[in-house]
Amino acid sequence: MKIIKRYFYREFLTFFFISVITFLIIYMVVDFFGKIDNFLEANVPMNVAFSYFLYKIPFSIQQLIPVSVLISVMLMLSIMNKHNEILAMRNCGQSLFNISYPIIVISTLTGIGSFFLAESIVPITSSMANRIWNIQVEKRDPKGAYKLSHLWYKGKDAIYQIRAHDSRKHTIEGFSVFFLDKDFTLTKKIDARKATWINDRWYLNDGLIQEIEPDGSRKSTRFTHYSIQVPEGPENFERSMKTPEEMSFWELRKYVGKISQEGYDSTRYQVDLHIKIAFPFICPILALAGIPLALRRKKGGIAFGITIGIGITFLYLLAFGLSRSLAISGALPPILGAWIANLLFSLFGIYLMLAREI
Repeated sequence: MKIIKRYFYREFLTFFFISVITFLIIYMVVDFFGKIDNFLEANVPMNVAFSYFLYKIPFSIQQLIPVSVLISVMLMLSIMNKHNEILAMRNCGQSLFNISYPIIVISTLTGIGSFFLAESIVPITSSMANRIWNIQVEKRDPKGAYKLSHLWYKGKDAIYQIRAHDSRKHTIEGFSVFFLDKDFTLTKKIDARKATWINDRWYLNDGLIQEIEPDGSRKSTRFTHYSIQVPEGPENFERSMKTPEEMSFWELRKYVGKISQEGYDSTRYQVDLHIKIAFPFICPILALAGIPLALRRKKGGIAFGITIGIGITFLYLLAFGLSRSLAISGALPPILGAWIANLLFSLFGIYLMLAREI
């Protein structure tokens, strides 16, 4: 059995690295030709442009690992089945579960490696790539900075403090504005629990206005609803906010804990937090679903394996994206939205395994 395991590991890793490199080349070529015009129009030096694409590689690899695992399993077993190697193993008394065991083990280890890649290298390189794109290509001033899990943004005549920003709904949780005069002296401060961007204005809810009088005294006014018109809109803040791939699991967990403790809506970030744990499990789950499908027939070989692998991955991503959207909208709990696709495909894979074995 040890010889069979080593054989499976060698074959899997061979197909896996070929799949990762192939998909990565295709992805980078498409991404390059899709964005090179933006770099040329912005007069960005080519060495900076190539640096951007190099920084994108770790995140691209991490995203391509699950589909590469599935296609590796499909190709390996389809070819082995075509050459009657699986039949020989079965005739020697090996059950489908014994044959599948080393594949599940190596797929799980690959998923763990994907998690550590996402925790160590991806946050750094993604931040550098996004910085090049935002500053060099889109010519956005680097006015945003993080401190104590807040975003501080320097506007034209004000400084903004933001706790959490939902770019899809154009809403902000924990919104503070410090208005300054030409001498950089604080004249007014507005704090609001929530801010919504509508028709070029910020509509604030549940807050406090503090005005500094010429004699140095303060005048405070509480409000339930209030609106302000300032030059800075959602597009100014969303480019400065960290994306989930720019934060490690622990950074995101700390961030979610702080904004939840302060009473702000952290649903979107909770979903992304659970996804960071759920995503690596895609590898063994897709492998579990791919094993019995690869053994269904002898014909097809490489073409059959690639077609079925891409089809299963597409269905998984469709279910994953739908459940994530439902969780962000509040229709599902965050943990269920992150894990329901894994649960469904796990049951699907177990069913196929049992049906194949019977």
